Amino acid sequence: MKLLTTIAAVLISVSGFSQDYIKYENGTFTQNGEELSMEQIGVLTLLNKAGRGNFRRGNRFIRFHKNQNYRIANNTGSFVVGSATGLSGGFLVLVSGYYVWWFEKVNLEAFGYAAPGAGLSVVSYKAFSRIALSPEGCLRKRDKEFSKVADKLNEAIKASKQ
Repeated sequence: MKLLTTIAAVLISVSGFSQDYIKYENGTFTQNGEELSMEQIGVLTLLNKAGRGNFRRGNRFIRFHKNQNYRIANNTGSFVVGSATGLSGGFLVLVSGYYVWWFEKVNLEAFGYAAPGAGLSVVSYKAFSRIALSPEGCLRKRDKEFSKVADKLNEAIKASKQ
């Protein structure tokens, strides 16, 4: 019985390593040692319905890396939106805290200020996360997004084979 269990474990591990996974390293996607183009990855994300948003964001950071004016315009817009929503969201959260402190209980009016304030704070966080100050920062963010694409594609491929 031990021999059968050992043989089964070896066969499972060998079959797990022989699957053709997509890897991402330094700006290139590879599958079984063969380089894949961005068009092929785009088609794979559409067919497998996995990683489409990350692929789009990764391509956006490539455009930021290549065009300084585009990056500056994006950073300015993200800073303005992030600052405005962060300040207004923080103000609403403080107002809700004031209501809780003043009435010494959590009431519906305090929640009415806290919920939009928290939502605006999330918008502020997302806006500030889009800022890339240098071309190298754009490449780091691109690599992060494309690594997520490769992971999601591998999960989708693995799920489709089962």
